[in-house]
Amino acid sequence: MRRFEWANALRGVAALTVLACHFAVAFWISQDVSAGLARRRPLYPGSTGAPGFARVLDSLPVDLAALGVSLFFLLSGFVIAISLERYSRRGFLVGRLMRVLPTYASGYLVTCGVIWLMSDPNHELSPSSILSGAVPGLALLVRVSAPGDGIVWTLIVELVFYAVCLATYRALTRHWQAIVAVAAGCVAMQWILGSVALDPHLAGLAYVVALACPFIPVMLVGVTLSARRRERLSGRATAIVVPLLAATYVLLASTTTVAPASVKYRATFVFAMTAFAMIAAVGDRWRQHPVASFFADISYPLYVVHPVLGYATISVL
Repeated sequence: MRRFEWANALRGVAALTVLACHFAVAFWISQDVSAGLARRRPLYPGSTGAPGFARVLDSLPVDLAALGVSLFFLLSGFVIAISLERYSRRGFLVGRLMRVLPTYASGYLVTCGVIWLMSDPNHELSPSSILSGAVPGLALLVRVSAPGDGIVWTLIVELVFYAVCLATYRALTRHWQAIVAVAAGCVAMQWILGSVALDPHLAGLAYVVALACPFIPVMLVGVTLSARRRERLSGRATAIVVPLLAATYVLLASTTTVAPASVKYRATFVFAMTAFAMIAAVGDRWRQHPVASFFADISYPLYVVHPVLGYATISVL
């Protein structure tokens, strides 16, 4: 498979952006939330003791967490479109699951180890909770409480997208109508599931699907741009479909009851989709750089382990 160096470099940028947001902003601005993930008492109520640099970064017009996550989703769609062309359905499924699940399970064990070192104040650790939590979304489906790590929701969205890819397969990378149909399906599913309870343990599969609906169109932007790069879609179709997908994201993200987001968060996603489309058009000018390649190589395991491990470490220090 041809490797796009610009896309590989963006993977590292995405990981570093998420880390910067969580460690330089979220930890200090939302102490109640971050202390919960660290399994420690808050250092101060809310944001009352947040340092100046955290307040400055929080005031930026771009939400750094949204920027990193949106880049991950866009890159995933871009790369998955290539995998659909190369592999059979079975090969695609096995390849993607082997890429995602073992690393996540390993990182989740690190998270559980940190919770244990913090004396497990909420009594979260048990064989059933650890085993169910090691597979993204499984705890929701079997209605078992699992220790939260702060990032598993993005992996749940990823796995739902894999299911969409298996259902549509290569039509998704060759026919703009299939892309539009999936986006329309997300709108329909969110409308149908609009009454789903906010408690994920009561919602099960419905909650998982509703969680993914706003973000599938973002990943489809990556699919569309990838198909265009390989001349599977025309320029005219791409110019129509990408803005349509962005508008679909805004609609779904503005109306979801499962994953509500601020205006700045939604605007950052739209900005990321626009920037990604521009980078994809000129990305071949990028040349491999050892620093960018290093962070790209460790981006996924770093992303998986960083929230609980990082928050607990900073809190203790």
